[in-house]
Amino acid sequence: MLVTELANYVLVLDEAAAASKQADDRPLYGKYRGHAGVLLALAVLDDRQRLEEEIEAHEHLWVHSWLVDDAYQKPAEAWRALADAWMAIKTKL
Repeated sequence: MLVTELANYVLVLDEAAAASKQADDRPLYGKYRGHAGVLLALAVLDDRQRLEEEIEAHEHLWVHSWLVDDAYQKPAEAWRALADAWMAIKTKL
């Protein structure tokens, strides 16, 4: 399930980057996508310890950056769904 959520998140980020009309937002989407790729790889490899660390780092990225264009809404929703899925998995461990 988490792999599917991550793959969806990467694609939603890609779509938002293409749809954004704010040039300053595009490099941030690149950072999000690059880091989301790392998260996806860790999920596929089932490296849960490192995945947890990187999910926290990704959350930090969301908290400390500001996307201006409304295109960010879908990625933000996808990230929340992914973070919720991770918490559900984590509580079962």
